Amino acid sequence: MALAFVRRHVVVSTLAIAAVLGAVAVPVVAYVIVPALVRTTLVEDLPERSADASDSIGAETLRQGELVRINAVDYGSGRVRLVRIGVDLVLRFEDVDIAGAPDMYVYLSDRTDGQPGTFVDLGKLKATNGSFNYPVSASVDISTVRSVVVWCRQFSVTVTYALLT
Repeated sequence: MALAFVRRHVVVSTLAIAAVLGAVAVPVVAYVIVPALVRTTLVEDLPERSADASDSIGAETLRQGELVRINAVDYGSGRVRLVRIGVDLVLRFEDVDIAGAPDMYVYLSDRTDGQPGTFVDLGKLKATNGSFNYPVSASVDISTVRSVVVWCRQFSVTVTYALLT
């Protein structure tokens, strides 16, 4: 009986199916796709050596690397540097352009393949474009850090990464 109704009312059935698909698509676009396309810019200066530091060493780059393009959707460009400023350690993103994605985090990873592996979570990605800093705890053993990974938690995927040399 329902099949007979559909056959007789093809236009009505098609419109009903389109309405259902639209009702599903609108929230998906609004809550998943649009936030992924939002781009933000932040420009921070490299922090200065603290006034109470007893040494005279300025900013020293310990390791650095370039963000890579993984594919058309997951990409990044620009430089990341692990910098010692006096006694403080900072991860610096410089002139970066990173693909928009939801729920992105910055990890210091022990891997070289772009996967998080054993990692130190530095927090949410501050912006998709610009130059900005993350403080790195003195307890982090930087000899084990091989890469910086920008990770999308929502989809469990690497957005971009940089090998540190």
